[in-house]
This record gives sequence, C-alpha cells and structure tokens, in this order.
Amino acid sequence: MYKISINQDIKKALITFVIILLSMISMVTASDVYRSNASEKNTRSLAEMRSWNNKIEEANKNNQILVQHEDTFKKLKDNFVIGDENRLSWVEVVQKVAESRKIASVKYDIASQVLMDKNSPGNEYTGIDVFKSVMSLEMKFIHEGDLFVMLNALRREAKGLVAVDKCDVELINKDVNDGIIGQNKTDNMRAYCELSWYTLKKAGSS
Repeated sequence: MYKISINQDIKKALITFVIILLSMISMVTASDVYRSNASEKNTRSLAEMRSWNNKIEEANKNNQILVQHEDTFKKLKDNFVIGDENRLSWVEVVQKVAESRKIASVKYDIASQVLMDKNSPGNEYTGIDVFKSVMSLEMKFIHEGDLFVMLNALRREAKGLVAVDKCDVELINKDVNDGIIGQNKTDNMRAYCELSWYTLKKAGSS
C-alpha cells in the first residue's frame, strides 16, 4: 500500500484555496442577500418618491387652481355668497327703492335660514353646505316698472346670491267700464314675490 504524501507547500496552498473559495462563496451569498435587500430598499424608495411626487404635483395643481380662482373667491366672499348672509343689505335695498320710486306700500318678511338637502337637485357638490333663506315681498305700486326696478336692484346691489322663485302680479283699482288704469293712484298694481337667497359654507363649519 502506498501512502500519498502531500508536500507542505501544496498543502498550504490547498488550504489557502479552500479558505479563499469558502470566502468567495460567502461573499457571493452575502452579495446576493445585499442585492436583494438593496433591491427591496430601492423599490420602497422609488415608491415613496413616486408618492411624494404625486403629492407635490397635486399641491401644485391645487395652488394653480387657487391662483386662478382667487379673485372669483374674493368677490364671492365680499358679496356674502360665501360665509354668513347679509340680511341688512337686502332690507336697505328694498327701503332705498321704495323711497326713490315713491312706492307707498312695501311689506317684506325673511324666513329662517335652512340647510338644503344634500340630495336635492343642484346640491351635488361634496364638502359644501348650501343654505337658503326665503324672502317674501308684497308691493302696491303705480307702474309695473316699479317691480322690475325693485327686483333688478336686489340682484345688483344687495349682498348675496338671489333667485326669484315666483312673482304674482294683479291689477287693482281698475275702471271696469273703460279699462283705464288710474294714473293718479298710488296702488294701481299689486305684486307678491318670493325670493331665495343662497349662501355657501364649508361643510360642517356652521
């Protein structure tokens, strides 16, 4: 039987090679683990970056919308369409027109403000509460032009967003025989109108 004798130098070289080989295998394995971890980190980082980019883009769009509509928003707020209603301005306009047009009889009443139903037509916007106050207006006047002046003044001069829901007009003090309306009367015609004043607020702010 022959005994294989390994030279010490070769033995050292083999041991060194085995150690290096094991080290390389270990390094490759560690590298794969690192790459896997790095890949996961990169994926998470990219996802976070995309999320922040989306948030930044959304913020920029919102800022552009605010800039574009800033003047409109300010006008609506100054005109009491957004925020609290300004009933005093409505009454002042009614009194001013009645005095300037010499309307002898003007009666008005403003009902309590109510929150409109979210499911009602025209109130489909989320995040906004729409309030309505109904004003009833009863007048006796000489010419139908007095009524038009009153309604136009309320639209243009009074603070708020108004809509005329209905307006019933009838002739009074009419000479039945010749059909002539007396020009010297102070109440040749009578009108009963209902107007709705609308106010917008952020949902739940009131």
